[in-house]
Amino acid sequence: MITSYFSPKKTKTTKSSDSTSTSTSTTTPSRKRGSSQTEDDDNDSRQDSSKRTKKFASSSSSSLQSSSPSLCTEAVDLLSYLDADTGEEEVKTWKSALSRHTSTPGFASLAKFVASERSKNTIYPPASDTFSALNLTPLNKVKVVIVGQDPYHGPNQGHGLAFSVRKGVAIPPSLRNIYKELKNDPNVDFPSTGTMPTHGFLERWSKQGVILLNAVLTVKAHNANSHAKKGWENFTDEIIRILDKESKGLVFLLWGKPASKKTESIIQRGANGRHTIICTSHPSPLGASKTSSPFLGSKCFSRANDALRERGMEPIDWNVDGPIAVSSSSNDEEQC
Repeated sequence: MITSYFSPKKTKTTKSSDSTSTSTSTTTPSRKRGSSQTEDDDNDSRQDSSKRTKKFASSSSSSLQSSSPSLCTEAVDLLSYLDADTGEEEVKTWKSALSRHTSTPGFASLAKFVASERSKNTIYPPASDTFSALNLTPLNKVKVVIVGQDPYHGPNQGHGLAFSVRKGVAIPPSLRNIYKELKNDPNVDFPSTGTMPTHGFLERWSKQGVILLNAVLTVKAHNANSHAKKGWENFTDEIIRILDKESKGLVFLLWGKPASKKTESIIQRGANGRHTIICTSHPSPLGASKTSSPFLGSKCFSRANDALRERGMEPIDWNVDGPIAVSSSSNDEEQC
């Protein structure tokens, strides 16, 4: 089901340190949801990332070499940061779902490019965070898809999730508008604490089934879009194809023309009602209030939750602080 789609005028693409995305609108008003505020310790996240690195960089590298001898060394090294185990038996992992694509010459070329870039330049995010969007949101848990452009290119900003920055880093303009839209949506309890978030760390969304996927997963420091057209777009296109194929129905929040264009085939298929496509302009200061479907005032977050409820899924608590409530819906156990 496509609830609101726009065709913005052709404009000159501008480079920005903010991730890019697009979105629509859908259904009925949502209930307000609250959460108690607790310390969401960033150190825990870094430790988790470190544990994943140690666990998979050692065991995954050797297993990849033995099971896929055709993979070049650079591809094996790059994929060592993609978790191979969800902890659940008989559940398709991102690594297994992507194995056909990652064994192609195109991915090998991408891996060699990334390895060469990391050997000569400062590249963001850190290698261990390259696949954070996938590692934090397993394939069978995805409920909402948000598409960005490329990682933030400043120090300590990007950590593998579109639009998200680490704690202690200034909240980027696009994310400030995202918070503004959440706060102004009467059907979303945001912020549940009464005060606006002081950070832009969105990992809490990822752990609830919101995949924050950039179209390009690496970038050279201080050089936006520097890793565009090197192979990442094909890789993330494959992720979207897998989501479309494996899921029973997802909510796509597409903010801006690049995000809607990337998921064009999904939008067409969405007309049969399997997916809910919510398109708006981009939340950046330049686009948040423009086009016939502006981001600000779209109520895209409550509409996404309405669509999830219609599917019998638990809605997303869009707060960025506080504990995550245990799902009460059996349908949330496996979405794909």
